[in-house]
Amino acid sequence: MTRALRAMPTLFRVATAQLSAYRAEVLIWILTATMPLVMMALWDAVADGGPVGGLGQGDLARYFTVTLVARQLMSAWLSWELNPLIRTGGLSAHLLRPMSPFWYWLVQHVSHVPLRAVVLVPLIAALIAWRPEMGLTLDPARTSVFVLSCALGFLLNFVAHIFFGALAFWTGQSQGLFMGWFGLWSLFGGYLIPARLMPPWMAALNEALPFRAMLSIPVEIGASLMAPEAWLGALASQVAWLVAFAGIAAWTWRRGLRRYEAFGA
Repeated sequence: MTRALRAMPTLFRVATAQLSAYRAEVLIWILTATMPLVMMALWDAVADGGPVGGLGQGDLARYFTVTLVARQLMSAWLSWELNPLIRTGGLSAHLLRPMSPFWYWLVQHVSHVPLRAVVLVPLIAALIAWRPEMGLTLDPARTSVFVLSCALGFLLNFVAHIFFGALAFWTGQSQGLFMGWFGLWSLFGGYLIPARLMPPWMAALNEALPFRAMLSIPVEIGASLMAPEAWLGALASQVAWLVAFAGIAAWTWRRGLRRYEAFGA
């Protein structure tokens, strides 16, 4: 940990240099995560005749605006990098470094946040101009809890990517499995439909799954759809899922490395 902390400034410089070199590609990746804008338009049309499940057009606009922000803040793509590294043996160079490669990958993800924020500002301004009744405010307490919840959600998504990326040690290509996971995340995580609009059976199932902790909880906090007295329980749920996924991902990674090294990589 001490070595990692000393290396952080250098890691951030390297990640920032890489971001500058591939900024057009990064911008394209940012724009591919704008599904909340599509869903906002669809649900706005549905609510045109009146509130849906207690949510009017302003509420839905606020929900999907916050979803857009949370999605950008919590984006992870590590499994996409791990698959070719494991398949081609490129992972070996990362393993030879004096510290865990996950520190660099974590810094690489965090270094993208400023650029994503720059892209988000005009989008959010346009959405507020379109639906000023959404009432999007920056209450200090709610904003602080929202940022904390987003940080937990990002870490949860990050370790999930480690797990799915590590499956490539056995399959050679695990992106198909991850895309199945992403489909469930989109449905149950609140990416396509707010949790409160889900049918009862789906809402009950959602409480037992990790997807709400990965997106819906921070969105509900930021969109003022969760009462302050429920914040602590929601954050505790995120922490519990994070600990569970971190343990599973670490075990899978260690077992996968033994298999990788057995082939002389």
